[in-house]
Amino acid sequence: MTAFGDIERRRRGAKSSYKDIKKHYVRLNGWLPVFQTYFKLRAGEPHYLTLCAKDAIDVRYFRQKGLLPYDKQEKAYPTVAFVEKDAQDYASIAEGLGTTKLGIKGDLEEILVKPEENAENSQRLRDSFPYDIINLDFTGEVVRADDPPYSQTIRAIERIIELQYAADCEQWHMFLTFRACPQTSNHEADQELRTIIEGNLQNAVAQAAYGIRLVPDELARHQYEEFIRVGVTKFLAFSSPNRGYACSLGGSYAYPRNPDIGPAYHIVKLIVGFRAIRSTRNLPNPNATRAAYEESVQQIFRSQAVDVNTALGSPVVRQALKDDLQPVLDELQRQNIID
Repeated sequence: MTAFGDIERRRRGAKSSYKDIKKHYVRLNGWLPVFQTYFKLRAGEPHYLTLCAKDAIDVRYFRQKGLLPYDKQEKAYPTVAFVEKDAQDYASIAEGLGTTKLGIKGDLEEILVKPEENAENSQRLRDSFPYDIINLDFTGEVVRADDPPYSQTIRAIERIIELQYAADCEQWHMFLTFRACPQTSNHEADQELRTIIEGNLQNAVAQAAYGIRLVPDELARHQYEEFIRVGVTKFLAFSSPNRGYACSLGGSYAYPRNPDIGPAYHIVKLIVGFRAIRSTRNLPNPNATRAAYEESVQQIFRSQAVDVNTALGSPVVRQALKDDLQPVLDELQRQNIID
């Protein structure tokens, strides 16, 4: 298979996984409660930015649950924004959803990190902030093998945090999804994450919170998905206070994927909450920044990911998930969007 063919196969596989009950388990048990919180907090109008893919299952699902405002007559989602780089998928989303707060055809990372090369889209995206929930459902690694450790994906995430802060958003959540595959990982980035985690373990309180996990080097070799879950979340804990926020891990999930071609990998899903620790008019407070970071690290080290495969062990649970998703699949069928 050609390199292009392999990329296309992976892209199609990632898109089809949006209908998978493993993914829907997280939608129902992880994302839905966050939406319910912001629905109440924002008087029924939570603002949502998503990488929703062709089917826009997340948007349809939360609308059907009554958590996203929708004007049926005008066919409009006034609080939903989406970004999609594939031209055909963008057209399907735009047609299927109708009018949205914002729809951008482009690469979110490029728009955020290289605004001078994407001036119009960059301005439109920047003007649309803030959001209550931002769903970054990536189909690849946070740091790809051919990227530097301080990757474009990480810089894009940091830019989102900056835009939220500049828009005076006091409280919000990020859903972050990525692959964990040791065979295709960036080993330089892994080494840097390992060093950072080991540095935290010099602190007795953090070491106690870390518990009985394997030491970072062993964790990276034997349970890579857990290593990268802790490492990426801990990086967010470090980055956020420098951008005005304390972050907390509201939940995390992991499950394996075994593709027909290529190495097996895990999907890791994080639910991260952000709370402003100062306003834009205040001077940075080093003590508050350090305290927010240390508190976040301890909470991350105490956390455990939900093993979705284990959670789906019961046929009753699997059937309930299928039943919960079926109305969305029926809607897609009526619109002739199902592949």
